[in-house]
Amino acid sequence: MTFSVNGIKQEKNDKYKVEMLVCVDAPLLARKILEEKNILILSLKEFSQEKKTFGDVYFTIQLNFQETEIVTKHKDIQEAAKTFSLMGFDIATINSYSTPISTEEMSIIIADAKAEAEAKKTKVKEQIKKIEAQEKKVYEDANLKAAKKIIFRVFEKIEETTKRSSGAIAIQDMKKIKVLSEELRKLRMGTNFEKIRETIQELFMMIEKINDEWYVSIQNPDDIITPNSLVTKVDLDRELDRMENVKILKMFHINIAAKNQDYAILGSYGIFWNFLQKDFLYKIANL
Repeated sequence: MTFSVNGIKQEKNDKYKVEMLVCVDAPLLARKILEEKNILILSLKEFSQEKKTFGDVYFTIQLNFQETEIVTKHKDIQEAAKTFSLMGFDIATINSYSTPISTEEMSIIIADAKAEAEAKKTKVKEQIKKIEAQEKKVYEDANLKAAKKIIFRVFEKIEETTKRSSGAIAIQDMKKIKVLSEELRKLRMGTNFEKIRETIQELFMMIEKINDEWYVSIQNPDDIITPNSLVTKVDLDRELDRMENVKILKMFHINIAAKNQDYAILGSYGIFWNFLQKDFLYKIANL
């Protein structure tokens, strides 16, 4: 089977629009490949036409000891090799339907693309280490007091989440939240900023999971914010909640999950972007 993918890949400071065909036996396998590469899926649907009508350049990767073919929109083989290598794809072979190349040419292109991707990743890692070291010093020195003030809002978020989802949270999860909350209260009195970050990150991972389940349970598809829209009032509350969580995590320079990158990059405009996509894709599907 062949599946058409439309998505976004956030790679540190670079953002890639992903358009490709994935040739696998089931949609779950396609999703697994994309999730492993941290690609945010906007759409995934079966493609029934001939593969070369989608794009000219294709490459293969090894998956479960088998070659999996991926077709791209790129017209240049070298450009495709570099782009997908940077996105984390380990390319085994690459070629073109219209202008096939030799095995020797293919090997050179793949080697060059991998070398360039590794060099760029190494450079980015070094830059990130420098930035993190500077930010760490800033927070641990001048801004530690300001960071501690944010913790009060963290406790409020925990109370809001556990209160409204009372009875639906697993006993083990509730115990863990209480233990982490108590640990955070103690850490707030000290200067171990790294431990504060780790504890808040762990708490917010649990909060986000609980919130997702709670918003699904109260969702009402008919309670939309405007006529001819799929966006509900619950959608709006959920996204505002998620946006604030991302803002808090950014204050502590905690890594933001791929699905929340829009808010990390766009801030409040991310809400409009997400809702616009939802209604736009719905209207396109109707057409």
